Amino acid sequence: MSNQKLSVLLKIIIVIMALLGVGAYGVVLPWSLSTFVEQYPEFSYYFYPWLIFVFVTAVPLYVILGLGWKVSGEMKHDMLFTKSNAKSLRLVALFLSGDAVFFFVGNIVYWLISLNFPGVVIASFVFCVFVVLICGAVWILADMIDKASAIREENESII
Repeated sequence: MSNQKLSVLLKIIIVIMALLGVGAYGVVLPWSLSTFVEQYPEFSYYFYPWLIFVFVTAVPLYVILGLGWKVSGEMKHDMLFTKSNAKSLRLVALFLSGDAVFFFVGNIVYWLISLNFPGVVIASFVFCVFVVLICGAVWILADMIDKASAIREENESII
């Protein structure tokens, strides 16, 4: 597959992910929280703190999609193995791991102030470990792209 097609495919994936995020953060999560509050009115004070907390966790994810869009643009011009793309991938890993840590710490804080349940904290821990493992893979990929860019630059200087 050509770099042009890969770039277009990656941009399509990014747009789909952004739309799914809007659906999840803008429709499903508020609806789920309101349904929870309707079924358990004694927890009605959970709604706005959780809604704000969840919306804040969305911000780094959209920054990551923006970085992916930037990388796909580079890919289109056959500039995949560059230090800029390696830096972008490192930023993806940092934003994602930071978001995971924020999400887990937020769950613990909410549990300590009686806005969360122990089972949710445990589930968030498992989820965050999974996300941090993905961050490790992205960081390794960034290092590989960095090394490939050094080799490419060396080859271009010889020719």
